[in-house]
Amino acid sequence: MPRIPVGNERGFTLLETVVTMFIFFSVVAVVPFLLQATNTPSSELSRNEQEIHTWLQEMTKEAKYAREYAIELNRLVITDIDGVERSYRQTDDQLIRSGRSGGHAVLRNIENFGAELVSDGVVITVLADGKRYEKTLRHTLAPEEEDIWITKEP
Repeated sequence: MPRIPVGNERGFTLLETVVTMFIFFSVVAVVPFLLQATNTPSSELSRNEQEIHTWLQEMTKEAKYAREYAIELNRLVITDIDGVERSYRQTDDQLIRSGRSGGHAVLRNIENFGAELVSDGVVITVLADGKRYEKTLRHTLAPEEEDIWITKEP
């Protein structure tokens, strides 16, 4: 029986479609491994750098409520307007923050942490990955009798 052509017979066969899908999914499966291979150690350094910048921003916020700074036994002690003390000290390659409820590491992979008292506050210095990060924290400018208008952020 002769075959009768029915309109437009252009298109893809099932075999062509399966081969195309196989090639597409093979490429999709390999791409994540190629992207992972392109990560360099410098991306790890930038993550550490971001953590240091974030910590310095947090210290700036904490300084808004600081009443007094002291350096005792190689650690920085910050007393806030409520009389709560928080201390920062270096242990190995970590910076540890201690307070009422214990301590925890706030920075890792640091080479050195230092604090120096100046007339209007303290200068903190962190050395990590061969770079030096420095921030000056100042006392709160509110007089003792006006503490009532200063409230802590949640």
